[in-house]
Amino acid sequence: MIATNFDYDSCVRASEKVAWKLDEVFPPDLKLDYSRRFLPDSLTGVDSLPFLSPGERLKLNQINGNAYLYLFYFVEEYIIASVIQHANAEMFGDPAALRALFRFADEEVKHQQLFMRFREVFERSFGHSCDVIDNPQAVAEIILSKAPMAVALTTLHLELVTQQHFTEGFRDGDSAGLDPAFASLLKNHWLEESQHAKIDALELQKLAAGASADQISAAIEDYLGILGAFAGLLTAQGALDVTSLERATGRVFTGDERSAIAAAQGAGYQRALIALGVENPSFQKYLLQYSEPGLARVNAAHRGAPS
Repeated sequence: MIATNFDYDSCVRASEKVAWKLDEVFPPDLKLDYSRRFLPDSLTGVDSLPFLSPGERLKLNQINGNAYLYLFYFVEEYIIASVIQHANAEMFGDPAALRALFRFADEEVKHQQLFMRFREVFERSFGHSCDVIDNPQAVAEIILSKAPMAVALTTLHLELVTQQHFTEGFRDGDSAGLDPAFASLLKNHWLEESQHAKIDALELQKLAAGASADQISAAIEDYLGILGAFAGLLTAQGALDVTSLERATGRVFTGDERSAIAAAQGAGYQRALIALGVENPSFQKYLLQYSEPGLARVNAAHRGAPS
């Protein structure tokens, strides 16, 4: 039996408590410190590349940080559209849910503006262009064509990932030596995303309460399909990072070195954005609540995924 206690009021109160302004977190004239890392080592694959010099590792970490934020910008394209769909369904329903969902959408648009502001500063000051995967709108359309419960599962997965990143990279002390501006950006993003995860769970609860076992099973297959497609995009981003690193360092890597860097970057992105979400204890708990066979299916697929 799936519980149906939809407490949206507490989500609104929490959102109001942690809300921040874009210009306070990342003013347009903010300077980045390129003598420091952007991301904690636990969120990158740099440690597996001993043939890179310390300076090259630092450049790759910064390239990684730029792509990491862009990937969140990328997925928030579909999340905003999905949240608006949920809000439209509440237009003449629960006003607390409507407020919570509209705040959610507004904050996600703010996050996109934050990431684009960072990217503008980075492109002006890093000294070299860095490639990122394109066409988030087309990817958003594909995701939104899937079962609504699959879309909600994917969104919950991604929101929980940001909390996991905070735990691994900041609460556990791996943030020492990071650029303060980048670290502040990540922390403020996490503060609001942690509230979004609560709303995701409530929306997922509503969808699951009215779904049959077959519909839940189909949604889980769609969710796994979305993860598979996302893994392909992350692999592609890893390959783009190699070219960006060559530009930034002036070094032409051998074929084996290029393959090793691309593989390490792709694996780092997949661990940070896919594995940590699937393995997250809260995500596992929600899946078990909705479908024990579904949880087993997801875990089996995850164990069989390339590492």
